[in-house]
Amino acid sequence: MVWSTEMVVLMFLLAATVAYTGLAFRQVIQFKAGARPLSSLSDWPAISVLQPLCGAEPRLYDSLRSFFVQDYSDFHLVFGVRDPLDPAIQIVEQLKREFPERDVTLIVDARIHGPNLKVSNLMNMMAACRHPMIVVADSDVLAPPDALRSLAIKMNAPGVGAVTTLYSGIGTNGLASRLGALYINDWFLPSALVDLSLSGIDGCYGPLTAIRRSILDDIGGFPALVDYLAEDNRLGRMVRSHNHILSLDSNVVPTLVNALRMRDLFAQEIRWSRTVRNCRPKDHFLSVVTFPLPILIGLAAAVHTLLAAVGVAGYVALRMALSLAVSSKIPAAGRVTPLLVPLRECLCFAVWVASFCGSTVVWRGQQYRLSSSGRLEAVQRQDTVMVPSLAGRDNV
Repeated sequence: MVWSTEMVVLMFLLAATVAYTGLAFRQVIQFKAGARPLSSLSDWPAISVLQPLCGAEPRLYDSLRSFFVQDYSDFHLVFGVRDPLDPAIQIVEQLKREFPERDVTLIVDARIHGPNLKVSNLMNMMAACRHPMIVVADSDVLAPPDALRSLAIKMNAPGVGAVTTLYSGIGTNGLASRLGALYINDWFLPSALVDLSLSGIDGCYGPLTAIRRSILDDIGGFPALVDYLAEDNRLGRMVRSHNHILSLDSNVVPTLVNALRMRDLFAQEIRWSRTVRNCRPKDHFLSVVTFPLPILIGLAAAVHTLLAAVGVAGYVALRMALSLAVSSKIPAAGRVTPLLVPLRECLCFAVWVASFCGSTVVWRGQQYRLSSSGRLEAVQRQDTVMVPSLAGRDNV
């Protein structure tokens, strides 16, 4: 039997994507989420927790409260806003009244130091930071009660300069937020575990990061990050470039996905995708094997054979099995909705295609071009995707 070009491409793509999905399934099954080191510390370091805020997002009270109830002896909570009328201030004040025993500082400072306004906020907050270990937390994180203890134990290992955490997604309202959470849980998490198994940690993941203050100062502090969009990833790379170990905590921290509309979700994911495309172009191009369903369906329709149909159906079954594995092995990922998986995969593919159709984004009303290193350059262009703030990783 002579196969057509379409059939050859279909079989090759099926083989590649099944190989990836099988490896992802294995890594998810083997991952021990929340596994604790056997050791403890005789002298727990004092920690300053920095949380930049911007607006009263859905469930912001729950997110911030999760840090007020940490099972840790000595920590200082520092919150930062730019606008004295920011509604997040009311929530911080409410929590201060609820937990008067907590050491809390609120910084209101509108100074801008560079294009990344979140990092500008962190720079303004550093004046209140007084402890040798710093934890930077996004405002959409629902931290488990032992988050700070786990980070401190990991940080205590010889040579470790910073600790980062993987994260899961929880949709707060409607279909858009559920699809956003599904992407984090069923595409980001498995691909991150595969990447870790093949090449280790090359950067921080963002929502919850611990670093020694001395090391942060050594790499140039937050000013060294203020010109970059993916400041979390760059922070981890800089820690490694200064010959310090970047470690991964076993906690998978839940984060809230607050997208209200599909166009908001689509725009934000294009921003993420364009960031990866600019910083890791080869990895970004090859990532198509993680969401090939639209291509597989098109090729199967073109060749119109039973073998092609069975192959595509087998891939869909394997992808749904991966989703079930994620929800069972990583409780923070929540329940899976199998019928949404094919829809989510098609959306992933659409975002990937759109990421090649421009090089700029709009962040907080300003247009930026992303350089190959991820640096933000202010421009005025037409190939721009509007990106509202949808989650804590956008907070400034």
